Amino acid sequence: MGFFSVVHHGTITITDSNRNDTTMNKQQALHQILTFGPQRDAAFSVFVNADIESNEVPFEVSHQHLIMVLEKYLTDEIDADDVEQWANLIDFRTDIDGNRIEGYLYALANPEMMGCNDNKANILRMLAVLTQS
Repeated sequence: MGFFSVVHHGTITITDSNRNDTTMNKQQALHQILTFGPQRDAAFSVFVNADIESNEVPFEVSHQHLIMVLEKYLTDEIDADDVEQWANLIDFRTDIDGNRIEGYLYALANPEMMGCNDNKANILRMLAVLTQS
């Protein structure tokens, strides 16, 4: 990665080994992390160095976020461990609101309950339910 420096109002600039700068705030970092965006690695540096503010509005995870992650899993862009870690991150952070997809998070964070031998079929069923509405 490289080094980072805090600028103002929670925005962090990260300079990678090629001297390319990436500037993002905590909300932008969360978006990169939760969508497996192209700047996800840099976003983790921002996220772990950002404070949790008591008056901070939590990042809200929507059905669209979940659909995007499930589709990435089905196309082998991410694996089952990535999905499980994604669900656990949302579930355990107070600055991330996963209430809209709470039941799905529970299932994804506990893959043994979904029947690991046929996980893709279960994900396809989840996706079908999510996209019907």
